[in-house]
Amino acid sequence: MRRPAPDGRDAADRPVRAGQRLRLRRQQHLPGAAGGPPVLTPHRPAEADIVVTGVATVVPGPGRPPGAWFDADAELGPRGHKYLPQGTRYLLAAGRRALRSATAPVQVPPDRRGLVVGTNNGLAPLFRAMDRTVVDTGAERLRPALAPYFAVNVLAGRFAAEQALKGFSCTLTTSSVAGVEAVQTAVRALRLDRADLVVVAAVEDLAPSSAGTAGPPPEEGAVALVLEPRAAAERRGAPVRGSLRAAAAFVPPGIDAADPELGLAVGDLLSAVQSEPPAPVHAVLDGSARGTAVGALLGASARRAARPAGAGCLAPLLAAAEPFAAGGGRRVVLTATAAGHLAAVHVLAAAPRPTPSGGLRAQSTA
Repeated sequence: MRRPAPDGRDAADRPVRAGQRLRLRRQQHLPGAAGGPPVLTPHRPAEADIVVTGVATVVPGPGRPPGAWFDADAELGPRGHKYLPQGTRYLLAAGRRALRSATAPVQVPPDRRGLVVGTNNGLAPLFRAMDRTVVDTGAERLRPALAPYFAVNVLAGRFAAEQALKGFSCTLTTSSVAGVEAVQTAVRALRLDRADLVVVAAVEDLAPSSAGTAGPPPEEGAVALVLEPRAAAERRGAPVRGSLRAAAAFVPPGIDAADPELGLAVGDLLSAVQSEPPAPVHAVLDGSARGTAVGALLGASARRAARPAGAGCLAPLLAAAEPFAAGGGRRVVLTATAAGHLAAVHVLAAAPRPTPSGGLRAQSTA
């Protein structure tokens, strides 16, 4: 018999906190570790349902040259973006698209709307240019329109102000997993009734060190999701596109290969996000010893389907958004990094269905 936690709830029923290091009960095991396709089976009761009502991606298509694929005038209009960093433009474009596909939720009061952005290199080119200006000519030569962006939090500020997201606006920068942590933070805020609608986004610009060098592939663009409690979304007639759940953990670097502690942590992370029906695992892994060890734990099927992690945090959230763009599907996206971060997000997507209030039925193509 399992002993209840001090708060009276079973440990499996308690929410997972960002960065929390989890331990797997000894009788559990990693599904698919013997080489079969990794699947998840439920063991926890359902929590308050958070649904996705809007989705958008703004990324370069296959074969498009870096930096030359984005038409700012077409996406944002002819005015108002000339002096914005490119990462801010990507965020504006993806965020606007996502809100349009959520049927312009003007019914939600501004102080009940929030924004959580994940990024690693969203302002990296600007930071490098600022450093060069200060070194070469002095800080007085910094352009006034760009100077406020020395703080990475300002990346989200323009979009939050434009869309009256006045409940809260925060930026997360954890290496490679900031996008998934943004989802986790937004879901937690909604479940704690701190907002009725949260826009979640991951945004990256080309890191100066990633262009033309070995290492993780460069990332640029943005992905945005609009999250709401199911009851609130159905009340306002929003298209319900699916649901998701995210969790993150940390295992110090060096605990790799066949180390049982890593296996326990990965298994518990998967258990934290699993849902019924069972979902295949899609791994986003770097080439580090940690990435290799996690791939081995997941089994041959997941290793074959794994995609490389990029230079930022965009790849995991793009992988999570794919089932929504495809009109349906289930998956768990798991990512692991050399720095020790682990993150997973479970996605259950379907074509938008009728809502009780008779809202928009078809998925927006915006």
